[in-house]
Amino acid sequence: MKPNLSLASFCLKNFKAVQHSKTIRFTPLTVFIGNNGSGKSSIVEALETFQAIVLSGLDEAMIPWYGFEYIWNKAKEHKAIKDKVSNPMTFTFHGKAEDEKLKFHLEVVADSTFNRIYFQDYKAAYNSGELTSMHKFISKGEITDPKLKTFASDWQFLRLDPYLMTEPMPQKRASGAIKLNHTGSNIAEYLQTIRDQDLQAFNGIIEALKGVLPFAEDLQPAITSELDRKVYLSMSEENIADKLPGWLLSTGTLRILALLALLHHPTPPGVIIIEEIENGLDPRTVHMLVDEIRHFVESGLGQVVVTTHSPYLLDLLKLSQIVVVERDASGSPVFTRPASQRSLEEWAQKFSPGKLYTMGKLKRN
Repeated sequence: MKPNLSLASFCLKNFKAVQHSKTIRFTPLTVFIGNNGSGKSSIVEALETFQAIVLSGLDEAMIPWYGFEYIWNKAKEHKAIKDKVSNPMTFTFHGKAEDEKLKFHLEVVADSTFNRIYFQDYKAAYNSGELTSMHKFISKGEITDPKLKTFASDWQFLRLDPYLMTEPMPQKRASGAIKLNHTGSNIAEYLQTIRDQDLQAFNGIIEALKGVLPFAEDLQPAITSELDRKVYLSMSEENIADKLPGWLLSTGTLRILALLALLHHPTPPGVIIIEEIENGLDPRTVHMLVDEIRHFVESGLGQVVVTTHSPYLLDLLKLSQIVVVERDASGSPVFTRPASQRSLEEWAQKFSPGKLYTMGKLKRN
């Protein structure tokens, strides 16, 4: 176990496609790759659901899924035991928050009619202690443990939607930190807070953007003059007198801008989790982005977890950073770190990770 990571390991049971993930160990950069429907997104969705449970409670966390019964894994026969379903949905973590080593185990279950969901068990351990039941923190569908809330609150999920990112958004005028929405829809206001908080960090974003958009001279958040005061992006280009509003920027530009904003933020999230990171990005931009992520994690600024379909992206990584996801004979996702397979040692000396993946050599033994 390497508790220096905010998210060191995770084990999931009975969530969507996953019956039992077994322990998935994370590295500073962890990249999940697999075919469509392999189950890699289930891990990201489970992490996001867990965060919602911890921060907002069970009822609120189930709203996006229309109910617990729709995300409870049904591949294995479940029997009602004493008016509740067997095989609870479980989340088990090792990691840290505020330099304290932490372990958490949470079980969620429903009654036999799915009219009621509740916590069957909650265990926690602090500073390398043993997991101990902490029922005192269970209260009306919520977990009140402040250490658990601190642990889960520092995760930033990204499932970018460039079309939402082009729309002017109402300006948030009350004090308080601005967190980037998972769709990136408030990117203009997020950049505005970076500029106000640390101009050097903001300029670093612009300079990094110029690495793939050399014609971009400047990019600034702007505020409409109407009463509703909405924030939007505008970009200056060489040889164009008028600034381009955000709704005229390419989807790739908006995507890379949101990623750079997170990586250059003066106080970045502890864990950044990105779905299909290569979407909408050309190979040169992907290469630059991997360099940015590498600097971010190697500098100890945070941890990055991504999913991908791109063998090209794998070619830019170490084998030790990759988790391959595939279905076993029963249809359950299996998570494998190919770097741990001794049979791959000779192949890895001759071929890059992306090539090994397309050759089918990264499959589990």
